[in-house]
Amino acid sequence: MRPTRFVGGRPPPVIGQTRKARFAGIDDNPAITFRPWDTSEPLMADYGWQRGQLPKFRARSPFHRQQVARRMVTEMIRKDYCIVGGARAPALRILADHVVDLSKAGDTDSRQQLAYFLHDPLMVDKAFDEYPRRFRDMHGKYAMMTRLKTRRRTDGVAMYFVEYKNRDMSDNHKGEDYTTGPERFFLPPRIVETEKGIQRPPHMQMAFDRWASKFKTEEFHHWWRLRHAKMRFWGVRNVPHPSDVDPLWTEKEEEEWHNEMLANTGDFEDLDLEDDSFSAAGEGGEPLAEGAAHKPQQSA
Repeated sequence: MRPTRFVGGRPPPVIGQTRKARFAGIDDNPAITFRPWDTSEPLMADYGWQRGQLPKFRARSPFHRQQVARRMVTEMIRKDYCIVGGARAPALRILADHVVDLSKAGDTDSRQQLAYFLHDPLMVDKAFDEYPRRFRDMHGKYAMMTRLKTRRRTDGVAMYFVEYKNRDMSDNHKGEDYTTGPERFFLPPRIVETEKGIQRPPHMQMAFDRWASKFKTEEFHHWWRLRHAKMRFWGVRNVPHPSDVDPLWTEKEEEEWHNEMLANTGDFEDLDLEDDSFSAAGEGGEPLAEGAAHKPQQSA
């Protein structure tokens, strides 16, 4: 055996990893000129620790960091809130403000830029339909970040609740209660008692119902049992056997849920999806009178 060096002398000058990370010197967004004071392009953010940059949260690569940002912003628009950990929270709050800036601009270029950024094109329409009227009287700081008192159990990261303000002006999210989640993740959020009979815009309700319906199928239950078998094979602890896994949704629960929905909306007539008299506030702000048309935007 070779005698070990540094037995009685100084320790080596570098302890631990001496090689730099693979993406240490790569700019996250090389198309942007490095001017920290220039914030002219929304959503084209550079990540770093200097003045004009978004917090550089941990990711596998710059591409993965951008994918995480897109996923967070898409879920933020879909649910009106997002629970994220660590340095992702301030980045998400700033990017959510950029989304509102684009939707309040309202032009075709802004809509296309948001469509390039998001994962879901329906969320682009939702943002441009809802946010101009919702944030009409606000000029910034549209999103709010609240630190939760409990940390993530796995790695001890501080968790934050990021949400949009002024929810009372929202057609899609007015009256939603986020203090406790729904009984199943694919059920709509709980509604406060004062808004029990509220109705959502029909096209958004249809989109949510279609998304939720895939978790109630036999195919998903088969995939869910296979996932349990794989997790047991991978060595994940406390995973029940696939034969003990119950379906997430049954016909009886569907019937009870449907009856409860009918009881909550008993004062309203049945929603006719073929009826086109429903008018949501569009990009202009206020809903139009019957038969009126939008005026073309005047270019300055």
